[in-house]
Amino acid sequence: MSLAAIASVPQKHFYLIRSNKENALAKLNICLESLGMQYVSPKYSGVVLVLISSVCFAFVPNSAKIAMDEGSSLSFLLVSRYAIGVALLLPIVFFSKTKLAISNGILPGVIKASVLALGLIWATYHAVEFLDIGLVLIILYSFPIGVALISHFQGKIFINFGQIACMFLLLFGLWTMIYEDGVSVNLYGLVLSFAGLICFVLFIISASEVADKIGSTLLNFYICLFGLFVLLAVILLHSDITIRVPMTHKGIFAIVSNGFFFILSWVLYFQGAKLIGATRASFLACSEPLFAALLAILLLGQLLSIKEWVGFLIIFSSVLIFETLSGAKRDNPTNL
Repeated sequence: MSLAAIASVPQKHFYLIRSNKENALAKLNICLESLGMQYVSPKYSGVVLVLISSVCFAFVPNSAKIAMDEGSSLSFLLVSRYAIGVALLLPIVFFSKTKLAISNGILPGVIKASVLALGLIWATYHAVEFLDIGLVLIILYSFPIGVALISHFQGKIFINFGQIACMFLLLFGLWTMIYEDGVSVNLYGLVLSFAGLICFVLFIISASEVADKIGSTLLNFYICLFGLFVLLAVILLHSDITIRVPMTHKGIFAIVSNGFFFILSWVLYFQGAKLIGATRASFLACSEPLFAALLAILLLGQLLSIKEWVGFLIIFSSVLIFETLSGAKRDNPTNL
């Protein structure tokens, strides 16, 4: 792109630069308009980023299933996921000339987010040993309600009745799509699932606050680095943990894809949350089961039952209505 093309952009867009967040967005729009594309507002660009992150997240369980079917152990899958994250993000941080050093005031927030991310993984993978995975997912995907309630009581947002109704409609859609009749309920599994839910909610809130200060790329780099060290330490201290590497091209590709899409999804999510707020971002992120179901059809040949299609439509409707209600507000979109 030439300097002349950038210089030809109308000056009216420079009035949008009010903060670092808007400054970055203004630069993006300058490039888009020089290519003949229309201006993208913070509200809609944030929504698009979160939806793209949901698509990326949908690749994670599907690629994980392929990798484990090809012989990968869970321990190797998790370690490789964090290792790939470090390998991908370090060059980006280096070439963008981002300072790796963070202030003492931000360091506790980074450590907190990293610990919560590991707590979420530990609780979730242990919960499915005692509880049906569908029920665990339903509990975990109620995290937008927790994020919204905490943000509401902190005075960051105001939740109206319509949005509350959409949250419960979302849970009903998840229950319809995922839950299987006749599943036994284990108390310890429920405790682990709700522990994972608490970690998920607190992770979204704390990580969003840190990402606003140091950026989503640097935050995810430190989360991956911290997680990689912790997982390697656990493996070294526990000789009974099995490490199995997939020996097929399909399995290796699935491992790389799993790590790539996992990291990309979180980077895009926190970048989008910076523009539209943690509550709207978390609710939009619940579209991930929809994309995961579609990818399961395309990649794994799995077909949805009538019950699953009904749940699919309920989830889609709840996300669409919630976003419509949020977009209709007159408040600053970054506070929704």
